[in-house]
Amino acid sequence: MVSKFEAYRLFGLAPEASDEERKRAYRKALRTAHPDHGGTAEQFARVQEAWEALSEPDSGPTGSSRVPRQDGGTPSSAPRSSGAKSHGHPGGWFRERYGLLVREWLGRGVEVDNVFDPAIVDRAPSDIRHILKAAIAEEDTAKTLTELGPAFEVWHDVLVEGSRDQGAHKIDHVVLGPSLLWALQSEDWGHRVEIHKGDLAGEGIDAKERPMKDLAQMVKKLQRGLGVKFSAIGYVVSDEHTTAPVTPVSTRGRLPSSLIARSALRDYLGDDVGAGATSLVGDDLFPLRQQLRARISFV
Repeated sequence: MVSKFEAYRLFGLAPEASDEERKRAYRKALRTAHPDHGGTAEQFARVQEAWEALSEPDSGPTGSSRVPRQDGGTPSSAPRSSGAKSHGHPGGWFRERYGLLVREWLGRGVEVDNVFDPAIVDRAPSDIRHILKAAIAEEDTAKTLTELGPAFEVWHDVLVEGSRDQGAHKIDHVVLGPSLLWALQSEDWGHRVEIHKGDLAGEGIDAKERPMKDLAQMVKKLQRGLGVKFSAIGYVVSDEHTTAPVTPVSTRGRLPSSLIARSALRDYLGDDVGAGATSLVGDDLFPLRQQLRARISFV
């Protein structure tokens, strides 16, 4: 972590500098360090760390920003030095729902030591198995997202509306990069996914389903709740279920949408660019990050 002394040196400020002088120095350093302007992701992350250090009260905490879960627990928070900072428990809600549905399916009085036993998974109805496959897809994507680097921050299993116990609408991954904010879903429909009439289609997707449209509608609601604007949306699937690393799908509500092969996700997000995506460069990213940390709720 960057100390206050180091932060003053990085911004070229004296300790008695005014708030306005600090903000101007921060914005200037942020632009200089941005990868699009000749900087690097590491330099960009260091500027943000320095600003956080400078913004902390002298007698306050040392910078923990772990976001409380709605159920009273505390989501994980990966160290910045190891990659993207991460909040929440990817796949956790789906795994919990899978367990509840499996026990209902087996019936009262049936004792089960491990609901994830392959023998039970193979026998379970397809709709219940799909919930577990979706959880595993989320977990696989989360592993990739942690490799993005310290300039990124990720929130998993983000609540849009509803409640944890009585059904909820959620976005699997909210990703903040150096200049863009993404909303991503991870899925495993068990078959190849195609683009049809501006949405996703395939053997594993019901003819009436509109996955990308539904995601765009959830993002619209989440934007109102968080008071932020997203840059782009996408669905992440395994490589064998798509024919290209990244396939543009449509522009829904001015949000570019894409189908993304999981192996291409790191490079796609790492570029922090997107055709037609709304860039956040020029905005003060520190309050945006703090706003997300403060307002995001988890299922």
